[in-house]
Amino acid sequence: MDDLPDSARYEGIVVDLLFGDDRPGFGDLFAICGYENPNFPPSGRFDFKQFEDLQFSQVDDYFGVQTISGEGDDVAVWLFPLVDGEIVHHHPGPFDGIRLGYNVLRNPIERSEHFIRSIETLSDRLPVTMVYRGEAGGLEQIKKDIQEIEASWRDEGIKVGTFEALTVDY
Repeated sequence: MDDLPDSARYEGIVVDLLFGDDRPGFGDLFAICGYENPNFPPSGRFDFKQFEDLQFSQVDDYFGVQTISGEGDDVAVWLFPLVDGEIVHHHPGPFDGIRLGYNVLRNPIERSEHFIRSIETLSDRLPVTMVYRGEAGGLEQIKKDIQEIEASWRDEGIKVGTFEALTVDY
């Protein structure tokens, strides 16, 4: 699998969307859930509410697209705020970026389409630079890596997103 780290087979794909000088705070980011947080009003410089169709909700200290079906992991796509390149929790911002994560092993392959759509939508409509595997851009590489990870598990007789996949120990 090219130079894709073996850990990606188990832990998944992560993509950073990095902001420039203008950075959102927690109130801005929270609006991705479709409504404002009364304790953290948005600054008005970012319109994350426009992304409510991506179906993110607050999950613990982060955001995620939760799965309702009995297949796969409880959260298909994670969204984490970043400060100095590190995931933060209980932080008001401003944030340097956001990290999207998707575990190929633990979710049915068709869920990867939502992950890709989330990356495309956010990177197209926000003033961000997409960074994947240490390089700017990379949407085609992300798609290729997802396919390769899924194929590698299939070659081992494991269908991604199944109960068997959820029991893989690493």
